[in-house]
Amino acid sequence: MIHLKRPLFALTQLSLLIAAASSQQAFAEQTPETRLGKVVVLGTSREDITSLQSSAPVDVVSADQLKSTGAITLNQALEKLHPSFNFPQGQNSWNGQNTRSAALRGVSPAYTLVLVNGKRRHTSSQITNTLPYPPSVAVDINTIPVSAIERVEILRDGAAAQYGSDAIAGVINIVLREDSEGGNLNARIGGYSDGGGYTRAYNGWKGFNLGDRGFLNLSADYFNSDFVDRADADWRPQFANGDSRNQTIGNSWSKWGNGSRESWSVLANGEFDLNDEVKLYGYLNYADRESGSYVNTERVINSSVNPTTLETAVTGANSRNSPLYPDGYQPQSVSDSQDLAAVFGTRFGDAAGSGKFDLSLSHGRNESGKWTRGTVNPSYGVNSPRNFYWGSTKSNQTTVQGDYVKDLPVTFLPAPVVLSAGLLYRYEKWATGDLADEAAYTNGGLANSVNRLPIGAASVDSPIQPADAGSINRNVGGGYLGVEADLTERLQVGITGRYEDYSDFGDTFNGKLTLRYELTPQVALRGTYSSGFHAPSLAQLGSQITSYTTTWSNTGLNVATPGQTRFFRPDDPQAAIFGAKALDPEKSDSFSAGIVLQPDDTSSITIDAYYLTIKDSVVSVDRLSGTAVTQAFNSVGLTGFTQAQYYFNGWDSKTKGLDIVGKKHFSQVYGGTLDLSAGFSLNKTEVDNVRDTVQVGGATLNVIDPYRIRDAERSTPKNKLILDARYNNGPWTVDVFFKRYGSYWYNASASGLLPGGNGNRDQRFSPEWYVDLDLNYAVTSNWDLFLGTQNLFNKYPDKYELGNRSNGVNNYGFLHPNGSSGRFVYAGVNYAF
Repeated sequence: MIHLKRPLFALTQLSLLIAAASSQQAFAEQTPETRLGKVVVLGTSREDITSLQSSAPVDVVSADQLKSTGAITLNQALEKLHPSFNFPQGQNSWNGQNTRSAALRGVSPAYTLVLVNGKRRHTSSQITNTLPYPPSVAVDINTIPVSAIERVEILRDGAAAQYGSDAIAGVINIVLREDSEGGNLNARIGGYSDGGGYTRAYNGWKGFNLGDRGFLNLSADYFNSDFVDRADADWRPQFANGDSRNQTIGNSWSKWGNGSRESWSVLANGEFDLNDEVKLYGYLNYADRESGSYVNTERVINSSVNPTTLETAVTGANSRNSPLYPDGYQPQSVSDSQDLAAVFGTRFGDAAGSGKFDLSLSHGRNESGKWTRGTVNPSYGVNSPRNFYWGSTKSNQTTVQGDYVKDLPVTFLPAPVVLSAGLLYRYEKWATGDLADEAAYTNGGLANSVNRLPIGAASVDSPIQPADAGSINRNVGGGYLGVEADLTERLQVGITGRYEDYSDFGDTFNGKLTLRYELTPQVALRGTYSSGFHAPSLAQLGSQITSYTTTWSNTGLNVATPGQTRFFRPDDPQAAIFGAKALDPEKSDSFSAGIVLQPDDTSSITIDAYYLTIKDSVVSVDRLSGTAVTQAFNSVGLTGFTQAQYYFNGWDSKTKGLDIVGKKHFSQVYGGTLDLSAGFSLNKTEVDNVRDTVQVGGATLNVIDPYRIRDAERSTPKNKLILDARYNNGPWTVDVFFKRYGSYWYNASASGLLPGGNGNRDQRFSPEWYVDLDLNYAVTSNWDLFLGTQNLFNKYPDKYELGNRSNGVNNYGFLHPNGSSGRFVYAGVNYAF
């Protein structure tokens, strides 16, 4: 049962006020620009459907709205604007720090499909581990220049039957600019009032006429932002008792916070009419992005910490310490990604005549590499390098697709039946790219130096060794058929079925049913049902990771036995002894029901409830260790190995939720115009059918710590409220954004609120609220000046309790939905021509 309580009550009251106020506005006074229902291409094959006439919830975010947030990336802007969009803006972590994807309805980004101009976007090659979501691959939406975007359409509904695998929680369609003339240049600088994060951002676009037959639109974005340090002094001993450095080192040697970023991206979008019926179209997009952050600190000494009292005691010298770093050190991780996407196609025909055809060829590729800087391989002693390249991964995707739409007049129906159909073929490949530097994974010869760096690297990542190199590919073929019709003047029905065949997972059939019934011109009911399918990513199927068992521990307790670790491919015969087996695809069912209220042409309220089930979620097992595991390694010829991991189908889940969106336009407010919008999202996830044990050598081992279940259930905010207001009067435009996030949890201990072996325990974060402000002044018709602040009142989330500061200095973590860096202030200039 979902309890709405006060946030929903408050939003309902606001919605009623909007509706009441709207009755004073007359339809005749409004222009098309003020009307809130915009024509959409997402979720339908019809060309006359607006977002408010859709049978499924679709939201439209304009380029002006993206700009008004002050955000320099699409991921950050959508987090500010959309109540169902949940992607933590917290500190960059080692895994996934360079990939910023899209997540809807409180579930993993792997379940949101991203389209660009209606064509499937390829994913990153890197397995990302953005907490609280399980490791997966996802689309990096920040590779697309913000300046190239005309609007973003967000379908909050399952749509695998319409768009294929991945469209389980929803679909985001990024629609590119088609301006054939004019242009825009934008420059800004900014930084955090508490220090750090100095940002320089520049973007622009220019439109060109291709005679009188087409257009070419060029866009480019560049930004560079510095590291943000929000570390505190390490609460653990740094040096041996009596060492004077204990009193002087403070927190000057250690950093923790948002990583540095540098990114540039370019995009060319064009269309050309060969004749009155045949159009050629396409876009080309390239992006290069780099980010860096600091990982766990490495102290000179070890200390043991009482998990309950957090009392510390020095236990001796640290065997990993090197003369290269006499005061200890903190490695820095760096990720770099090159991303290329190209789409070319042709459209011809007429929907009312022979039908409209769309034939396209899409190709995308990504390569992601990693480095560790300021570290050491202790087995090389003083001869150790300090910087290491960890290698790279590559992926590519090529799709050939044909789509067809035909209007079929039926005499007894009020409008033509819209028939849609299509065929597709997709080729996907994932592979290891460059190998790591040998010194990153080999033993330099010194005894008792089995731990490799960087300290704190997650188990789903490690230097790529020759033994781990490999590649994997798949072929996907299929087709779909859909029908949309107005059975009466008030009843709209849509049915779509899709068949796909995967070379590695067999065939699947998914369907979708949509209904919309108009009770009155102002009130309509809508609902959907859809089934879904998500094949495990090739990266999850093909990656193998061999590393040295970390002996890092923030308390000095529960230190693992030195040795090697193997993250197996799921179908590796050697992994079967640990309980691994071939993965099954993830399947889903999604239901939604809602009401659309349009009191007049300047206001709207939509309320949609949904229920989403996902079966056989792919997650990783916890590290398996112990005598039985070591013996199992020995039995398959892997001597010296002590820990095993792999991906498996770990659990099922169900998510219940509610989305409310209200909008209102006032044409006369103190001589200006005022636009109000309100959005509220509420969801609750429950995990069941957990496969949490395996048998290894006759021993029963736990493979899913209970805190990971709680991660899936309560690590995203329970609810999210967004209130936006835009006031325009002459040259002045003022945008105010209010955001409130409900409470959420950091889950770290099998015992929940009781401290675990490392002193960590579950911690609840209080609800958070933030206010953003953007001021724009039009100096002339071409020049604008703007000034803004994100987090106007300099709010921070709750700090970690002392025992949860696992590297000793981290006040904050990776979960915080609005980040943890405080107030950001920016200013800039915009030139339109």
